[in-house]
Amino acid sequence: MQHKGTQGRASILELRFGSLQKCERAALAMRSIYELYGYRNFRMGKFEEYDFYTENRDFLPGGPIITFTDLNGKLMALKPDVTMSIVKNTRAAADAPERLYYTESIYRMSQEVREYKEICQIGVEYIGAVTPFTNIELVGLACKSLACIEESYVLDLSHMGYLAGLFESVPVTAEQRRALLGCIQSKNAHELVRLAAQCGLSPADEERLLRVLRISGPLPAALVEARSLAVNAAMRDAADELASLADVLGDAPLRLDFSITSDPKYYNGLMFRGFVQSVPRAVLSGGRYDHLLRRMGKENLHAIGFAIYFDEVERYFKQPAAAGYDAFILYDESADLAALYRAVEKLAGEGRRVGTGMTKPAGAACGALYRLTGSALAGEAL
Repeated sequence: MQHKGTQGRASILELRFGSLQKCERAALAMRSIYELYGYRNFRMGKFEEYDFYTENRDFLPGGPIITFTDLNGKLMALKPDVTMSIVKNTRAAADAPERLYYTESIYRMSQEVREYKEICQIGVEYIGAVTPFTNIELVGLACKSLACIEESYVLDLSHMGYLAGLFESVPVTAEQRRALLGCIQSKNAHELVRLAAQCGLSPADEERLLRVLRISGPLPAALVEARSLAVNAAMRDAADELASLADVLGDAPLRLDFSITSDPKYYNGLMFRGFVQSVPRAVLSGGRYDHLLRRMGKENLHAIGFAIYFDEVERYFKQPAAAGYDAFILYDESADLAALYRAVEKLAGEGRRVGTGMTKPAGAACGALYRLTGSALAGEAL
C-alpha cells in the first residue's frame, strides 16, 4: 500500500512535470531510458586546459575556442566538446566497458551568426569492446531518444567502412578521393561525373560511385542495392553490420543514406543522424569513433555514441508559458491564512494549477474560481 504522503508527492511531481516545456520533458524521459539500460550519468567541469584541445584539433568542429587565463596563469578553455573529455577520463577496459550519458553545455560558434552560443547536449557513450549487439543497442537508444522528442522521426544510417572500401576499389589519389567523397556527401551527381572523367575513371567505376550516391531509402530495401555494389571485404563487412540492424530493429524507421559522411580521422564505422518531423535539421548525430581513442593512447578500446542537440529542438518547440490557472482563490484581509494554505494544498494535491490573490489577474484564464471568506471556501461564478 502506498503511503498517503507519497501519493501527495507523486501528484505534485506529475503536475510539475506536466507543466515543463516540451524539451525539458523530453530530456527527463531520455535520462530515465538511459538509466534503465545501465548507463550512468557523467558529470564534468566547464573548463579544460586549452592545450588539450590544440593537441586534438582534428577532432573538433571548425571555429575558435573561448579561452581565458586562470589565477595560476594557465590558459583554459570553455569546453567545445564533451566526448573528448569522456575519452580522456575513461576507466573502461575491453572486458569492463563504460556506459555513460551526460547532460552538458558546450560552447561553439553559431552556424547562423558569428557569435558564440551555449548549446545544451544530451549524449550517450559506450566505451569498451564494441560488438554487433553494441551497435544494435546504441541505434535502438537513438531511436528511443528521438521518440521522446516527437513520435514522427527517422534515423539515417551510413558506414565509413563501406565508403572506405568503395574508394579502395577505384584508382584515385587521396585528394581526388576527398573531392569525390564530397560529391557523395552533397549528392552532386553532375560534379561527380565531371570529376570521374577528370580522374580517368572507367565507366564501370563511375557508375558504381553514382549508384552509391543515389542510395537513399528504407534500410532493408536500400541494403539490397548496397550489397550488389560491394566488391571487397570492407564493403561486405559494413553491409553485414547494417544488415544486423535491419534484422533486429526492422520495425524502426531506419534509412540508408551514404551522403552521411565524416572526416575519416574521426568516424571509422557506423554513422547515423536523427531527424524529427517538425525540425528541418538533424537533431541527433553519432557513430563509431575508435580513432579518437587511438589518439589518446587507448589502444585496446573501441567506442560508439551519439548526441542530441537541444538548441535545434528548442528553436522549433518553444512553448509560451501557460497564462492561466486550473483554480484561482480570491481572498481579502480577513481571510484565515491557515485555511487558505489548506485550500491551496488540497487543490494542488489534486494535480491542479492553483493561483491566489486579492484580485483576479487581468487576462488570466481560470478553470474554476473560488473565494475564501474567513475560513470558508466557496465557488464563485467566473
